[in-house]
Amino acid sequence: MTSFRDRVMLELGDPAAFGALLLPAADTERRLVRTLLAATYDLSAVRIDRVRDVTVDGLDLQHPLFATGRKTGTWTRTVPGYARTELALEEATARNPVWIDLLARLRVTLVAEVDPAGAESVVSEAADNFTTLDEFRRQFPFIDLDAFMAEHGIGTVEELRDAFQYLLTTVRLRAAAPFDPDDPENTYTLNVTLAATAVDPFDIAEGLRAARIIRETSGEVIGGPPRAIPAECTAAYAGAVVFAEEGIGGSGTTAAEVQLLFARAGVAALFLNTN
Repeated sequence: MTSFRDRVMLELGDPAAFGALLLPAADTERRLVRTLLAATYDLSAVRIDRVRDVTVDGLDLQHPLFATGRKTGTWTRTVPGYARTELALEEATARNPVWIDLLARLRVTLVAEVDPAGAESVVSEAADNFTTLDEFRRQFPFIDLDAFMAEHGIGTVEELRDAFQYLLTTVRLRAAAPFDPDDPENTYTLNVTLAATAVDPFDIAEGLRAARIIRETSGEVIGGPPRAIPAECTAAYAGAVVFAEEGIGGSGTTAAEVQLLFARAGVAALFLNTN
């Protein structure tokens, strides 16, 4: 009899089957894929309108992940002359690897509205025509005037006006064009490396621990930003946990509740029907 982990590798070792598990029919909003994107990129300048497709370009079974250790130190010498040397080393530790059951390289096609960024105009003008302290406060509400005057030894409005040259700058940000989801210019592709691990019997805590261990072991090994979209890569791997669909039956919860909980932790919860 094969174990659940063996069943996962046998059934999801096919890229097409694994891709289909990420796009279940009930997940019309593609929340699973959105979770993977949010775990991999900082998309604060992007609003995802919809996820069109996911393609599994590569799939590795039982991929080992070795932790990288960092050692730092300082060597100081005072005789006969002062010298200071700082040394930092990075090395693979001899500990056992963390095993990733399925390491998938995904290509996600999505439609998104992107912040155009940049400034349309920048205008600076002198702001030294105030005659009272209250007028200054109204022009510069972001300044703690009392603290500012105390710091610079200023006691009167005349001294305040003569102490510095004050400028007010107005920045008008570039406005975005009306968003058209059918415009090909708004279709983008992002790459995601997904590290999935199988957990059986059904155990929420064990699943979250497994995903967290992979995330922590991968450390700061991340890729560069994508070229097509203003986003920063924040993690080497997106995490997913594969549960047996039958295992949730007696747990007193639903698959949707588990997926919501995992999404809050930046992990996708996948359910495989093994019947």
